[in-house]
This record gives sequence, C-alpha cells and structure tokens, in this order.
Amino acid sequence: MAKVAKAPKKAKLDRDGLTALGLERLIEIALDEAALNPSFKKRLSAALAGIGGAAGVAKLIDSRLAALEKSGTRIRWQKERAFGNDLDSIAASITKEFGAVDPGMALERLIRFVYGYEGISERVNDSSGRIAGIYVQACEAAGRLAPLVPADQQVRIPPLLTPGLHGIDYHGVRTLLSVRIAAALPPDVLKAWDAGLAAAMKIPAGTTILPAIVHVRRAIADACGDLDAYVAIEESLPDALREPVVVAERLHAAGRNEEALIWVRKPRKSRLGFARRVDVLTGGMQAPPDKDRLEAAILDGMKDRTASQAVRWKIFEQGLDAGILREYIAKAGDFEEFEALDKAFAFVEHHREPHAALRFYLAWPRLDLAARYVVARWGVWEGEFYEFLLPAAEAFDAGEYPAAATALYRALLDRIVSRGLSDYYEDGADYLERLAALAKRPGGNDGLMSHADYLADLHRHHIRRHGFWNRIKPEAYRSQ
Repeated sequence: MAKVAKAPKKAKLDRDGLTALGLERLIEIALDEAALNPSFKKRLSAALAGIGGAAGVAKLIDSRLAALEKSGTRIRWQKERAFGNDLDSIAASITKEFGAVDPGMALERLIRFVYGYEGISERVNDSSGRIAGIYVQACEAAGRLAPLVPADQQVRIPPLLTPGLHGIDYHGVRTLLSVRIAAALPPDVLKAWDAGLAAAMKIPAGTTILPAIVHVRRAIADACGDLDAYVAIEESLPDALREPVVVAERLHAAGRNEEALIWVRKPRKSRLGFARRVDVLTGGMQAPPDKDRLEAAILDGMKDRTASQAVRWKIFEQGLDAGILREYIAKAGDFEEFEALDKAFAFVEHHREPHAALRFYLAWPRLDLAARYVVARWGVWEGEFYEFLLPAAEAFDAGEYPAAATALYRALLDRIVSRGLSDYYEDGADYLERLAALAKRPGGNDGLMSHADYLADLHRHHIRRHGFWNRIKPEAYRSQ
C-alpha cells in the first residue's frame, strides 16, 4: 500500500512564518493595508520617520498628540472602534518606533499621551473599557521604557509626572503611570522625587479618598525597599486614610512583630470606597489582609501561643470557620486536640444559625454529623440557600444518609412551589422524583413525615400551582 504523503506544515503568524513569506510579499501586504487602514498607515509613517533619527519621529508624534489634545469633538459610537485603533497606533508608535530611537524622548511623549486620558474619557462612551485598556497598556509600556532611559536623563522624568498627581485621581491612570515608572527608576532619583512629593502632599480635612500622591509615595518606598519610609507615610496620614492592617502585614513579613502588633490593633475607620477603572482593568482591587488571622500570626511570631490561640478561637466562634479551626488544632499542645475538637463540635451543635453550622460540618468534613444535624432540625432549612443545600443533598443521597437528603430536597422543593417559581418547576419535578426514590430506600424517611403525607400536604397547600403539578410523573406519587 502506498504511503500517503504528509500535508506540508502550516506556517504560523509569527516571526518565522513572516520571514518565510519574504520581504517583497510583506511590502505588498503592508502597502495594501496602509491604503485601507489609516491607523496602520500612521504607524508605518512613524517607523519610516524613525529611520531619519529622533527629530523626524518626534515631529510626527508631536503633531498627532497636538491634534488629539486640541479636538473636543464627541466620538459617536459608530466611530469608537476607529478612534480606539488610532489611539492604539499612537501608543505603539511612541513605544516601539520612537522608543527604539530615543527612549527618553519617547517616555516624555508617552507621559503626555497618558495624561490626556481624562479629556479623552469625556469625549467617548467607553462602556466596554477598550479605550481605558489602551491607556493601561501604555502605563505598562512606560514601566518597561523607563529603565532604557539614559541615567543622566532619568532625573527629568519625575517633574513630568508630579503636576498630575495633585488631588484625587478618579480614573487612576495617572497614578498607575507614576507607580509603574517609579518601580523602574534608581533609588537616588526616587528619593529626590519623594522629597518633592512629601512637600507637596496636602490632604484636605475630612477627605475619605486617598490622594494620588500617597499612592505614588507608597510605590516609591516599595521600590526603594524602605519599610521605615512606608510606615512614616502611613503615620503622616489622618486616621481615616490609614491602612493599619497592610502596615502590620509588612512589618510582620519583615520580622518586626512588636511593631506589627501595635498596627494590627489600631482601629481602621470606615471610609467611602470606590472602584477606579484602572483597578478593575489591572486586577488591583484586592481585599485587605484578614485582621484577626494576621494578629494570630503576629502573636505566633512573638512566641505567645496562648494569645494567638485565643484569637483563633474567637475567629472560629464568630464564623464557624473550618480552616481556622484546623489551624487551632494544628497548634494545640500534645493531647489537647481531642478536647479542642469536642469543644468545637459542642459549640457548633448549639450555634444560633443552623445553616452556618451545616456549612461547617460539610467543610470539616463530617458528613455523619451533618446528616444527623439536618434530620434533627428538618423544619428550619431554607431553600434560599440552594447553592450549598443542593450539593449537600446530593452528597447525602450518594452516601448512606437518605433521610438527610430527603429533608434538604424537601426544603428546596418547598421554596420553588410555595413561591411559584415557574422557571424552576422542572427542577422541582426532579426533586420530587428524587424524593420518591429516597422514600424506597431503608431509612429514607426516618425522623421525618412519610413521603405520602408530605406529598399530600404539598398538594393541599399548593393545589393551584398547575404549571408544577402538570410536570409531575406518576412515579413521584409512589413510595414503598
């Protein structure tokens, strides 16, 4: 039998693939695209201008930035895509074409470009976040470009950024740009910059929103690896703007536990919170460290096991957190863990919120205790908590706990039928079919009313839910 010839390997759209395509063919494609795509044409023009040196490309970039800044025309939705392409082209020309020729001059233009975002945001309805994303990418590019700037020119960068850091940066773009650049500058430049920012940092009385300068000063302290400077910045802030738990976490990581304990125990005043667009796009919205867990870790670092265990027990009592109980047990002394477990289970058993107790038993996991708990309190379960009651019912069903599964399936079904949730009638019919099957298993109704009595009661109270009853199969009415 003749061998079938292998198909030739498909070229990829990468450097190797384009190299194989050949220079002449690439030139033809580039010229064709430039004739159809104005943004691509401008990008090519910038690249060609760069051949003649920095002056040529600077003139072209400056012209495009000036036109962008001068225009105040509202961008209608039909032109948003083309407008975004043009912005992307400007940023790419500055970063790649100009950056390859003169990183210092390119970074100056990139700062100018990013600082124009607020004017742009007022001209376009950027509901998709695409336009903001272009500026975020430009900030990231600036962070990569800054180290390429000659050392003798880097001192000129901070004065370009500082004027845009006064007051609140509601979008967060100017702050992000400064933070990314700060991470790339040498310590001597950063310290001089911070001195100027400290002198300019004025926080209006009563404000609950952190000024941009504070964000940047924190970033400078981090870039310099100066924890004392970071702590000093926090100490200079009004109580309402401090992040004591964050400071405590940093001090704890540095092994300065005595100081960390003071900070973690400082009250954090609640303040107005808002999500800046940059934080959403960059994933910068992070929850603060868990205050109580951090305090326990700090106390461990201070070798005060009694105090750290007391904190962990307090956390457990507040939320029936299975994870913190595991930590508590792990740090218990010899022969203490069994007594601690008995104490914990006794506390859970009498907890005021049965759904929280059930969550604990399932998370520990102790399916046997959970099943007994469910049946003993069969009338308290609320179908509103279906996101964890349904998996629990399925786990009981798959195991040897049919009565517990029955109690939870009934709670789920009661919610659907009593509230007339017609979109979920099909699920309700499935639950009823499941209940009929569970009733045939040994112990399926132990501690509960019989399936026949439950079904009769359900029908009597909700006889008018015709949309539901029409979905019920005859088998659901039968039990052993």
